[in-house]
Amino acid sequence: MSTTRAGVRIDTDLTTSNTHVPRPWALRKAVLHDELGGDPHFSRFAAAGGALCVISRTSADGADPTLPVNELATAFVRRATGQAPPRSLRGPVVILGAGHIGGLWRTGDLTDFHRALLYSLAREQGGPSGG
Repeated sequence: MSTTRAGVRIDTDLTTSNTHVPRPWALRKAVLHDELGGDPHFSRFAAAGGALCVISRTSADGADPTLPVNELATAFVRRATGQAPPRSLRGPVVILGAGHIGGLWRTGDLTDFHRALLYSLAREQGGPSGG
């Protein structure tokens, strides 16, 4: 059993990079705090090819309005799930896979299908080819 979950970090300048998030909660929270520059907020979305765990930075009242909108992350969630997030995602965003196991949501590795979709969307929006 892997001790990390593999995903992708999406920055507001359309760049993407692979990331590995530890499974133990204390380590996961510390790594995500460093990746996002603040406290992580987890959202889960059902999607074709597997669910998504979308992790973004939050302030006390929700999405941090001081951060720029992350157009690529917002468009990716919309394209992968067929639904718009309740509000535009802001700042750096980490995307992992997710699954509903034993009545609980669990994070998992981002699927190859979703990686390919993300990199294709990044190219459409004029970003680097990803990976």
